[in-house]
Amino acid sequence: MTDRVLQNGTHIARYDAVEKPDHAFEAQVFVRLAREPEIAETYIPVGLYPTEEEALASARERAARALKEHEF
Repeated sequence: MTDRVLQNGTHIARYDAVEKPDHAFEAQVFVRLAREPEIAETYIPVGLYPTEEEALASARERAARALKEHEF
């Protein structure tokens, strides 16, 4: 993962786009409390997209929603 991180108070959401063997990009979000280690993250699958840009945009939007709605 890169430094694509959103934080809202005590919660952190990391997001990324991972290229798959078929050249699609999987958008991914990982959320946790800031005081917890990364191993405690909850994975939220976002979907597959034809481009990295689309995947990252969707993942960022989903990460923001997870923080807003306290999805942990």
